[in-house]
Amino acid sequence: MKHIIILILGMLSLSFGISGCRNTNKHVQQVQNVGHPIPRATRITIDKLLEVLRNVQAGRTEFNFTGICSNGTDCIYFMQENGKFYIDYEAMSKEQLPYLDSLKQFSKEYGFPVVETTYNNTPVDYDHFQYVPVLSIKANVGADSIVKIGKLIEQSIFRNNDQTIYEIVP
Repeated sequence: MKHIIILILGMLSLSFGISGCRNTNKHVQQVQNVGHPIPRATRITIDKLLEVLRNVQAGRTEFNFTGICSNGTDCIYFMQENGKFYIDYEAMSKEQLPYLDSLKQFSKEYGFPVVETTYNNTPVDYDHFQYVPVLSIKANVGADSIVKIGKLIEQSIFRNNDQTIYEIVP
């Protein structure tokens, strides 16, 4: 019985460990070879984002926000507050840090207020910040407009295109 509990806890830990923005298919492939398939995150192209955000607005999701991520550095989160959306970018790894300045410049060019904050998460691979910095682009617009802003960010900052496949996070 003790071994079964340990096996179940191990599988749950593995399941949680490979989910999220920095997920690569390497772990999923390894686990599937063992015979235990792990559910994959929903994958979309940017043209399906509006539908996802409408589900967030309608309360048909677990959280009042959602995010998109294709490669681990381009993860942006669509946060909802009072029916309006804004975008958060959390620099978990050192390769994400330069994008904070790019996003600040983007926000300045388009006239969006920016708030620098944190969710109190610990950085993955740098230690000059106690907590991971988060840049919050306070667009405070409807779903249609935030999709356009998100698409512009993904294309102009992260060099993605209309065919880029994103995983929905969380």
